[in-house]
Amino acid sequence: MVNSMSRIVVQKLRGAATGKCCALAMIVMSLLLVPVAAWANAFTISAVPVDVTAESPTAARQQAILQGQAAAFDRLMKTVISPEDRELVPELSPEELESLVADFSVAGEKSSATRYIATMTVNFDEARVADMLRNFGVTLLKGGEQTIILLGVYQAEPDAQPLLWEPDNPWRLLLNQTAVSRGLFPVALPLGDMLDTAQVPAEAALALDRTAMDSLIQRYGADEVVVAHVLTTPDKGSSMTLKRYPQDLPSRLKTGETPIADDLPAALGDLAAHAVLSVAQGEKSQRKAIVVGETDSLAALIPVQSIADWVRTEATLSALPMVQTIRLRASRTDVLQIALQYSGDLMSLMAAVEKLGFTVRTYDGYWEIIPPSETATPVLS
Repeated sequence: MVNSMSRIVVQKLRGAATGKCCALAMIVMSLLLVPVAAWANAFTISAVPVDVTAESPTAARQQAILQGQAAAFDRLMKTVISPEDRELVPELSPEELESLVADFSVAGEKSSATRYIATMTVNFDEARVADMLRNFGVTLLKGGEQTIILLGVYQAEPDAQPLLWEPDNPWRLLLNQTAVSRGLFPVALPLGDMLDTAQVPAEAALALDRTAMDSLIQRYGADEVVVAHVLTTPDKGSSMTLKRYPQDLPSRLKTGETPIADDLPAALGDLAAHAVLSVAQGEKSQRKAIVVGETDSLAALIPVQSIADWVRTEATLSALPMVQTIRLRASRTDVLQIALQYSGDLMSLMAAVEKLGFTVRTYDGYWEIIPPSETATPVLS
């Protein structure tokens, strides 16, 4: 995954020889095809529909914005705090909700003399939300450092053939999109190519077949697999069962259901949010959780030989739950200087980085993070 920071580095590392530009571009494009742990901001809630009728278009739009912020906050609470804690959070006033919003955007606006329709994306301020919740005795949940493969198996009815890799499976893509957008744990996204379909058919996923699960974990460099099986029963709704390999999930997190029968996308969306939170809670029960909202930053140097080194390093470090942001400060052809914002303590961060195969050296307030198999000359001595 190459973000804006990577694009900046592409520009800064091009060098004098223009003949190398095509080669560098090919390297970057090839890396885009490599499945890596995906990580995103849990505090951005998108695709929030609003539809309000009022005495004027202006009044309808103002009410719709407040309605969208309230709906987005409700969705945020469903995915970043535990269900037991949700009852501790009272209903917030419009003014209180607005104070938690960093910014928002709207798309697909339609209005008449009295009605306003749109879709909103709301970005909440992480620190403000964390501070507000602490006042109610609630902490934000973030899963452990294990990289997880999510397999969404779907059955349209009890007697239907279970679907996993098929293009008409509406559940697998939605499940992974929800996990990535919420950012509660690093997710490895399988390609779903011929090798995946041959090694891990739906039946093997449902049975948590050891050979099939191990093949996925080895291929994608993951730590565990979670299989989310959804069964839809006409006129009744959908139910979900979660299974985890190699460790089991706590029994209280294994199942979920929704009574919605006439709106399948809404039903699957509710189940996806439930599944992602359950997996994050399962990670918390096995390892110490990281509370987001309490962050610090450090300066680090990264010796590189090519743009490929940086793209891999950035993608790998960004997937760590402790890492909030990575910003490029300066660059030469052989070394980059970054500012890394993180949660937790420095020793835990160092241990997590070294667990990934990096070498970490410290000198006078700086870190040097040397990528695995790095042969460039170390900067610090």
